[in-house]
Amino acid sequence: MSTTVVPQRPLEIRPPRHESALLVLSATRTVISRGWTQHTWYVTRPPAGRRRLSELFLPARLDRSQVVGACLVGGVLQGAWQLSPRPEYAYPAIDALWRTLFEAGAAAGADPVGPPVSPVVRAARVRDLTTWNDRPYRTQDEVVRLVELTAARVSPVSAR
Repeated sequence: MSTTVVPQRPLEIRPPRHESALLVLSATRTVISRGWTQHTWYVTRPPAGRRRLSELFLPARLDRSQVVGACLVGGVLQGAWQLSPRPEYAYPAIDALWRTLFEAGAAAGADPVGPPVSPVVRAARVRDLTTWNDRPYRTQDEVVRLVELTAARVSPVSAR
């Protein structure tokens, strides 16, 4: 009995931050494609049926099952929430989106997610992403394209 040995490519080890970023970005795309907004993080539809803007991110008061629209950052948080109750699950996706937007001149092969950053830096990145989302000329298609581009950069397939 003869067996043929098939050479296998080495497995690419992706850090957990990359894996969670990719999962959250996929969920974010779904959230934003369903409904996108500006100048607020969420639009909800309570059981009574009237749409309501959520002026502030108040996790204790927000019924996430009623979210029908979100801005870029709200979409990331909603997408992450669908996968994990831990808010920090969204952080790698926020970092990857920020790096896609603001580090366009980064060297080829640069880490698309980057290392964990301090809360102050992440808050600044959230402000940058929110400002980008809220520009008067921004469109839902542009936001979805940013999420897709970022996911492509994070994907292990794009690293090959």
